[in-house]
Amino acid sequence: MTQPTTATRGLTVRGVSKDFGNVNVLRDVDLDIADGEFVAVVGPSGSGKSTLLNAIAGFVTPDRGELLVNGAPVRGPGPSRCVVFQEYAIFPWLTVRRNIDFGTRLRAWKGTRQERARVTQRYLDMMGLTDFADALPKTLSGGMRQRVAIARAYAVDPEILLMDEPFAALDAQTREQMQEALVDINQRERRTVLFVTHQVEEAIFLADRVVVMSARPATVQEIVDVPWGDRRTHEIKTEPEFVRLRRHIETLLRSRR
Repeated sequence: MTQPTTATRGLTVRGVSKDFGNVNVLRDVDLDIADGEFVAVVGPSGSGKSTLLNAIAGFVTPDRGELLVNGAPVRGPGPSRCVVFQEYAIFPWLTVRRNIDFGTRLRAWKGTRQERARVTQRYLDMMGLTDFADALPKTLSGGMRQRVAIARAYAVDPEILLMDEPFAALDAQTREQMQEALVDINQRERRTVLFVTHQVEEAIFLADRVVVMSARPATVQEIVDVPWGDRRTHEIKTEPEFVRLRRHIETLLRSRR
């Protein structure tokens, strides 16, 4: 078993670069995410946001640099990280309940059968899915299917949650509802989260900090602190400070396309 190289908890990204052929996608990316912190990443289309997330997940190997999760180097996919994708990556042949408890049935999960049942029921309740526990995904709306994917990710209790534009395929109203649901579950079940999005307003609403990436080859252009803490309701989107932050980040994105 790989031993941690440092006592630091959370995610550490140091000098990470990645090329695909002659295309330099990431260049010397540095980032620290503290334990329990929610960080959103925004950037121009094609700037390498998803490549960074995939490197942290262990799906892509950086050409240079270092990735650490709670001090342990990332050598590939592992149970310390769980990914929620843009598409509804749930099993169509399993019920909602069985989808949520799927990860707790794997060997990496150490709880008992009784604990698994309690964990599954807790996330069914928390995500408003209890009435649909025995339904198949084909009977659910897109928003409900994504609730299942998020509940499953929380249920396996990963050290870091990686979310790659999980609400991009939803209509505007459902997307806002899912943002509020994610705020609610993360306030109750605090996790370390890296959330990739194209939508600046979404990033500001959800995150403790927003990482603004430059155009390719992507570097960290600026990290913007978000001041609301747990005071996140739909109404903050009309506050002057929210509007100021949105304009500032949008100006950064336009300046480095």
